[in-house]
Amino acid sequence: VKPTDLRGILQYIPRFREQTFVISADGAVISDVNFTNLLLDIAVLRSLNIRVVLAHGAGEQIRQLAVEREMTPSNLDGTGITDDATLELAMSAANRLTHEILEGLSVSDQRAASANAIISHPKGVIEGVDQQYTGRIERVDVSMLKTLLAEGIIPVIPPLGFDGEGNTFRLNSDAIALAVSEALGAIKLIFISTTDGLKIEGKLVRQILSSDLEKALNDNAGIEAGQSSKARHAAKACAKGVPRVHIINGRVTEGLLAEVFSNEGI
Repeated sequence: VKPTDLRGILQYIPRFREQTFVISADGAVISDVNFTNLLLDIAVLRSLNIRVVLAHGAGEQIRQLAVEREMTPSNLDGTGITDDATLELAMSAANRLTHEILEGLSVSDQRAASANAIISHPKGVIEGVDQQYTGRIERVDVSMLKTLLAEGIIPVIPPLGFDGEGNTFRLNSDAIALAVSEALGAIKLIFISTTDGLKIEGKLVRQILSSDLEKALNDNAGIEAGQSSKARHAAKACAKGVPRVHIINGRVTEGLLAEVFSNEGI
């Protein structure tokens, strides 16, 4: 589907208008040369009065920043231990990325704002190990996000959470996207990475029922390590009432539009 193929997308417009899509983009996607095109795809969604929330990761940028500073991060994706130094890396990388996204969206005249909408607390001690500055999501500031969306503003959410005492915690962007999707009643949750969708035992899966995905996860059915987080969060999203979850490759030109506005996807 091309953005100009109005006949192809016309059938979807009444169904999607004024509905909410939550998009979660990995840090590596934002670094890719195709990210500019992905932002244009988001602009097309907004032009059709689809409400968009954009969450993003920063794992790739944390890794690069650690190399520059000759540091070893305790964790890249916000699921393991986050020490002081890694939290500083995460904050620097996330803030830089959020700014890049806001700049990119402004090029296509999209209104966007960084949103500290994730209230979190320390993850605490797990199996005797203090997770330090890794957080757990307490709740989503739904009022803030709905206010922004009602004004036609795209909330951009970094992989960070905040408590009521001014503390910052590292969070996993997939978990944030799941929580936001559930809280806002989104009709689509779209995970965007740099790999081709979801592969089970080496085969690309075009469509799968959430029950079958849960079974594959429980059976350890050959889901690649890099995709397991998204697969787990996709299954959880469906269980929590999100009607449709997509996992797509952000390096494919016009891939987001092709996924949303066609039966075949990419």
